[in-house]
Amino acid sequence: MKVAIVDDEALERKALCKMINNHLPDIEVVAEGANGREAIDIAKQYCPDVMLIDIKMPGLDGLQAIEAIRQDGLDLEFIIVSAFDLFDYAKQAMRFGVKEYILKPSRKEEVISALERIGQDVAAKRRHAEQMRWLQTLMESEWLSVLMTEDVSADEWERWQELLPFSIASGMFLVIQFPDAGVTDEWKSWLDKQLSGKAPTRYWIGRMANRRLPVLLFRSPNDGEPAWKPIIQALALDLARQFSARYGAALYIGLGSPFSRLDQLRSSYYEALSAAHYYADRQKAQVGFLPAEAARAGGEAERDKQLFEALRLGDIEQARMICLTYIEALASSHSLLAAGRKAEETFVWLGRLLSELGIRYERLASFASCRSAAELKRLVLEELNRIAADLEVWRQQQAHGKLGKAKDYIDRHYAEPLTLEEVAEHAGMSPYYFSKLFKEHFGITFIDYVTNVRIERAKEALAETDQSLKEICFSVGYNDPNYFSRVFKKQTGLSPSEYRKKVQAR
Repeated sequence: MKVAIVDDEALERKALCKMINNHLPDIEVVAEGANGREAIDIAKQYCPDVMLIDIKMPGLDGLQAIEAIRQDGLDLEFIIVSAFDLFDYAKQAMRFGVKEYILKPSRKEEVISALERIGQDVAAKRRHAEQMRWLQTLMESEWLSVLMTEDVSADEWERWQELLPFSIASGMFLVIQFPDAGVTDEWKSWLDKQLSGKAPTRYWIGRMANRRLPVLLFRSPNDGEPAWKPIIQALALDLARQFSARYGAALYIGLGSPFSRLDQLRSSYYEALSAAHYYADRQKAQVGFLPAEAARAGGEAERDKQLFEALRLGDIEQARMICLTYIEALASSHSLLAAGRKAEETFVWLGRLLSELGIRYERLASFASCRSAAELKRLVLEELNRIAADLEVWRQQQAHGKLGKAKDYIDRHYAEPLTLEEVAEHAGMSPYYFSKLFKEHFGITFIDYVTNVRIERAKEALAETDQSLKEICFSVGYNDPNYFSRVFKKQTGLSPSEYRKKVQAR
């Protein structure tokens, strides 16, 4: 623990240093100062965990220095060491969060006791900060990514809820599109600061990708029910104005519909993403929900997406049904030439998706030159069959190649803070398709597989070694022993200590 001493009496500083050096070997005195101004400079330069500070000093006094340090957002504990036993001083000190007040001349026992008590607070604060950093990593890299990209059941979301430190009763997504140039870390920090003071609900900020940042706004069961749309739209407009005033650039924010079921929030994310694209492309407005006319166009995109998913999963009959229904609808509402061109647009889009998977596809037929609706249907189905055959070969390659490579990587690196994005990159796939294919091939989600590997390794360590539970927790990739215990018990029905007793009693 790092300590700074600020007192205008050099003899008092020397005495305090000697007490600490002689009796508290785990504490390091990193700086000394003689007035309030120096106290502020020391706090900024050395970032001590604790500052012992006098009240009455020339110039800026101790309480004024503490107030200035707090206003700067610096997080440290204070111990006041003063010859003045005045209630007003103590009351002011309490207002600034000061917990310890020692009278001069400083007695060794009081100084040591105060520092030991403060040391416990500092250690608890560090543990909490570590847990929050770990939770932030979990939320950004795993839970929020899964929520946005994986089509999972309500039951699976319930399992996630049991492991999270909060519950979600309802929520909605924002997707914020930032300008081309700039420091993304600074923008994300700015957004967090804005939301912490203005968001009418709880929130969680996701991972920045392609200058777009997802934000989940949510309420817990005991929170009041917000009027989602007007309140969040007003918040988004204020964010756009504040960003423009500070950075001189436009911010585009897409809003998704609010939902009361966790497994429906994925739809809110895609609505918000589409809305962000819509406003950024047109640059006429900066904030809003997806307009009705764009939503209708989005219906066509949803159909194309369903067609591709059916092909990718090998459900050729479903793909045929979707495509034939579409062609019949085109033929009934468009000229044959226009219907053919619309169909070509769909297959151009399919070709782009195939290229993302590393599949080279070139359409052989010209739909726009068809002479009848029957010919158009026949050529479309032939192209569908070609795509389905290419995707079948690709699926086999993924199952035996890239997915196997990913599985091996997880088995070797389970003790590290693995993320879906990291493993997908190692396998040479996009996170979205990697997540889908992993579950299809292994029958389990990426998150659950990593969890299973870690718990199996933990079970081996509990049965075969005398390592402490904390050591085992860290050795299998968890940073929080309490969270590790919860996951272990959920997987095995026993706490780690209960499991160890059971296997060692055999």
